[in-house]
Amino acid sequence: MELLKRSVETAFSPLGILALLLAGGLLLVLRRRYARAGHRMLASGAVLYLLFVFSPLAELLMRGLERGFPPLLAPPAGQKIDKIVVLSGYGEEHPGFPVTSSVSEETMCRMAEGIRLYHLMPGAKLVVSGGVVRDGDGPIAGLMAAFLRQSGIPGDAVIVEANSRNTYENLLEIRKITGGDAFILVTSACDLWRAAAVARKLGMNPLPAPACIWASQRYPEGMSAGEWFRVVIGRFAHPSVNRLSRLQWAYHEHLGYLWYLLLDRV
Repeated sequence: MELLKRSVETAFSPLGILALLLAGGLLLVLRRRYARAGHRMLASGAVLYLLFVFSPLAELLMRGLERGFPPLLAPPAGQKIDKIVVLSGYGEEHPGFPVTSSVSEETMCRMAEGIRLYHLMPGAKLVVSGGVVRDGDGPIAGLMAAFLRQSGIPGDAVIVEANSRNTYENLLEIRKITGGDAFILVTSACDLWRAAAVARKLGMNPLPAPACIWASQRYPEGMSAGEWFRVVIGRFAHPSVNRLSRLQWAYHEHLGYLWYLLLDRV
């Protein structure tokens, strides 16, 4: 079931559609009988690529995911919170290399936000969550814990949750640690929509703390329609291939939320 879900997700994703158009078009061009259809597919793929790279479509989709989760500049005063939960992204073990080269930029960004909040909350515990993501490796939470210790966080201040494989399982395992108590939930800003919904569905009490904020700075709350329009038009002058990966990520989050909705997890 999981393999089928991933296959369908990939095939209908922005990058999947691009790959199908370009590869299919090239194959048809090589078959002279279908060359005209092949050229049309290649042209469609090229236009779609330019749209993804030049337009702020990725930023607008990401902004929609980030909306509703303002930065947590400081823990709330007067509220007893003693746990900071950091959800994992991706990581691979690479013996002989520093741990900073074993975790993804996304995971690194989340941990940096967790460390920042930890220093604002004396006596708090950092809970890192994430199981095995590649056969033969240990859990990614182990890499995260190693990173925290080597960053000066005391070992007794770190709690490792190493059994989960996805966002739902992350929160299911974390509930065993936090129960119904309030806790700070750190993950990428665009992932909080789904993660916070899962936590609340499980009867938990998360305080969202977005990390890796990408689009909200460009489209802050309170913009007038005129300001918003000028920013959107201006972004066409700044093409970036980075938008492709962000667009793929936004698609994954929207589809992931829909999947969790069907499974009654949010």
